[in-house]
Formats: sequence, structure tokens, C-alpha cells
Amino acid sequence: MLASLRPGRSATRELSHTALVLAMPRPRRLMVRLLGLALLLAVAAGAGWLARGGLPEMLRPPAATPAAPPVEEPWRRELAQAHEALRLAQARSAELERQIDTLNQRLREATEELTFYRKAREGRH
Repeated sequence: MLASLRPGRSATRELSHTALVLAMPRPRRLMVRLLGLALLLAVAAGAGWLARGGLPEMLRPPAATPAAPPVEEPWRRELAQAHEALRLAQARSAELERQIDTLNQRLREATEELTFYRKAREGRH
């Protein structure tokens, strides 16, 4: 239920006689329009400046640079040298193993021959 603020009048009558303002007062509306226009001009000026190439240096896309010499070339040479050194070490290792096998065979033969001579000498005495 609506209650009247003034004595002797009904609340509905007060509502119907009150002026409803749906727009801002004129001076304030003018200020908002001026600020909007200033903002629009600032955005347009900024867009024009950017379109002419006004980007800061750090935001510009990098220009095409001349091809740099390959950085991995020294590494490839070093890797090839390491592979060659590994192959050489493996070949040396195989040759040494072959020589060790030959020496072990000669040692067995010498041990057998020595054993034969010792047994032959013991048999004479």
C-alpha cells in the first residue's frame, strides 16, 4: 500500500504529478558528449599514427635478416672427429685383443713344452 508524503494527498496522485526525468540535465550531457568526442579523436589520431608506422621499435615485427652462417657446422665437424676417434679406438682394442690371444696361445705352448722337458729330465735321473 502506498502512503502519501504530504497530508491530504494520495500517493498515486503524487506519483502522477511528479516529473520523471529520463535524461541527464543539459550541462552534464554536454560534458559527456565532449569527453566522448575527445576520446573518439584520440583513438582516431592513435590509429593514424600506428598506420603510418609509428609502432615502437620493440613492437615492430623483425625485418628479414641475412642468413646467418650455420652454428652447428663446428659441432658437426667435432662429432665426425669423435666418431673417427671412436672407430680408431675400437680397431686398436680389437688388434690388442688379437695380440693377447696370440700371446696366450704361445704361453700355453711354452708351458706344455717346459712340462715335457721337466718330465723327460726326471725320467733320466
